[in-house]
Amino acid sequence: MKSTLLLNLMALALVLPLVACGQSADHPPHEADEHGHDDSAAHGEATMRMPEEVAAAMEVATATAGPQTLRQTRELTGRVHTDPARVARVRPRYPGLITSVRAQPWDMVEDNAVLARVQSNDSLQTYSLRAPIGGWVVTRNAQEGEVSGDDPLFVIADLSELWVELDVFDHDLPFISVGQPAVIRGLHGEHLAEGPIDRMSPLAIHGAQSVRARVIVDNADGVLRPGQYVTAEVLTVERDVGLAVKREAVQYDAGQPVIFEKTGETYTARPVELGAQDSQYAEVRSGLAAGAKYVSRGSYLIKADLNKAGAEHSH
Repeated sequence: MKSTLLLNLMALALVLPLVACGQSADHPPHEADEHGHDDSAAHGEATMRMPEEVAAAMEVATATAGPQTLRQTRELTGRVHTDPARVARVRPRYPGLITSVRAQPWDMVEDNAVLARVQSNDSLQTYSLRAPIGGWVVTRNAQEGEVSGDDPLFVIADLSELWVELDVFDHDLPFISVGQPAVIRGLHGEHLAEGPIDRMSPLAIHGAQSVRARVIVDNADGVLRPGQYVTAEVLTVERDVGLAVKREAVQYDAGQPVIFEKTGETYTARPVELGAQDSQYAEVRSGLAAGAKYVSRGSYLIKADLNKAGAEHSH
């Protein structure tokens, strides 16, 4: 089966030099010049014909040009922190002998759960030391048989909601403000959380000369961990445009942006004027009509075939 596919692709490769100029092997079109190019090529709109099976084999995909919302963003870096209001330092009410310890480091405990039992030095009565909040036991300083003092025996952190503190440097500062939505990602680009910028510090960090921006995120699924380094994509500008194409569709011919419009099995290079862009789309101000079907993936292959055909006919 693999050999049959290989033979088919080899056959397609032999056909490409013929179809790339807009002609079939047996019947060149009447409108082509002596080199086999369409007359429109003289006006910057070179054309070529490619059968559907060839386009499919080359994984050439198309999309329809139309309105789009452009989203301009800034990428920041930062770290995950616990919310100080969600951290409890559990101290004994009365100093005394620790008779038993039930909570271990990294245990998840519920609100009012018994953490340890302490015998008071004054009354010699034993009482339960309970968790004031539910969360993770991140520190345990209680050991059975020891005498407690005023220091915390346990530290419990509720990690169901966390802070992401982002570093905003001078070149980003004019574009970042409270209320802007942010997408939090891991260092490998994986999506972790989302949330708006809640606060911006009025102070600059002395060494880095950056300003902290805080995003409060839900962490009920436990994906984020305090101390973790993250990146954030902050949406700074969002606006609608009447006509846009995917950025990967844009090719350049001598510095001129070109989009390949597809009509049937014919591909035409349309010189266009581009406007605003974001990470995925580019506004088209002129040169392409709304509703036109264009090559959204593999446009570099169309350009390469046109360039190859042009080079062959120039000799």
